[in-house]
Amino acid sequence: MEDLLSRTDIGPNLALLKLLVLEETEAFHLGRSILEKSETQTTFQQRLNLIETILVNKFPYLGTQEILRMLDLKTTDVTQSRFYQEVVAVGRQEGLQEGLRVGEADLILRQLTRKYGTLTPDVSQQIRALTIAELGDLGEALLDFVEMSDLDNWLSH
Repeated sequence: MEDLLSRTDIGPNLALLKLLVLEETEAFHLGRSILEKSETQTTFQQRLNLIETILVNKFPYLGTQEILRMLDLKTTDVTQSRFYQEVVAVGRQEGLQEGLRVGEADLILRQLTRKYGTLTPDVSQQIRALTIAELGDLGEALLDFVEMSDLDNWLSH
């Protein structure tokens, strides 16, 4: 297959747009051609980030490793790609949020256990299922609770 970049007589930046409309095989061939025309490592990395973003969105059934393999980039460090770093950042943020939620639930459960004694598994489960905002509201409300029925009432509405 001849070089699509040469055949179309367009520059690499316009060729990136062409990736949006090509079938899978031609898209990967064009992607390789665009990358081969990179003069510097910086240009290569910028183009790779754009190509990877386009192809990940165009072919969502393909993983990042498979896309890099199809671009014939076996030696490229996937952890340096913008897509990988964005996915890791999102995962990290979700992990932090979940960690905060679990920590807050644990704190509230310890406070309620200290105040009322052992809680039923059902009550503990209901509290662990609350969102961060709901846990914050419960944390404030429990300061006004006098008896266990206050907690039951709060959880029921």
